[in-house]
Amino acid sequence: MKYALIYQYDPAQATPGGMAEIEEWMALDQEVKDAGAHVYSAGFHSAADAHTVTTASPAPVKGTEGVTIAGLMVVEVPDLETALTWARKIPTARYGSVQVRALVEFEA
Repeated sequence: MKYALIYQYDPAQATPGGMAEIEEWMALDQEVKDAGAHVYSAGFHSAADAHTVTTASPAPVKGTEGVTIAGLMVVEVPDLETALTWARKIPTARYGSVQVRALVEFEA
């Protein structure tokens, strides 16, 4: 089953760990790949550069406030418990949170 591990934090309350955290990310990425669980991963640019579109407003709204979604990792694992284990290893979990969500997959 595929799960999205969506990591987020509140920049007003926490700051990512710089180069040391980047090294942790590189190690985690390799660990997930070595385990055969990696499907896809990506970080996001600053939420200040984001644009939110809604049909209730004629123009996109730039930026966001509060919690920042920093990125996501998609893993393919046998069960939720394994997905939760990977989520606990994400560095952002120390100062933010990681939401674990099963992916809906449609067959053509």
